[in-house]
Amino acid sequence: MRLRAAHLVIGVAGVLGFALTGQYMLLVHAGLQGMPDGPRLFFRSAHIYLLWSSLLNLVLGCYYAPVRQRILRHAQLLASLAIAAGPFLLGTSFFVEQYNPGLLRPAGQVAVFLAFGGALLHAAIALVSRGTRSEN
Repeated sequence: MRLRAAHLVIGVAGVLGFALTGQYMLLVHAGLQGMPDGPRLFFRSAHIYLLWSSLLNLVLGCYYAPVRQRILRHAQLLASLAIAAGPFLLGTSFFVEQYNPGLLRPAGQVAVFLAFGGALLHAAIALVSRGTRSEN
């Protein structure tokens, strides 16, 4: 139950962060008007990635169900931690990585890979868990 609540809190906070980063772009950077393509692309994509990662946490918080098997519960925790890290890393990416002349986004890249791995691990755990329940 604690993981479910944590995902909900992170998801809601991330959606609020998404709204605030939108206001930041509007008020501080004049809606990104006249900004060079590279930084503008970085701002917008980090903004959208933050929304995506936050919604992923929000949905996981709504539907998370712990499994009975201990090893699978530990794997669920690992998968949840990977997904939960996303909004924090992407918030960092939004403010730190947009002025990168090499167009690199290390924090954003880590967030995407963690979400990918976490989502696949959650899916695999759900499939395995359902398979062991139907055998009993």
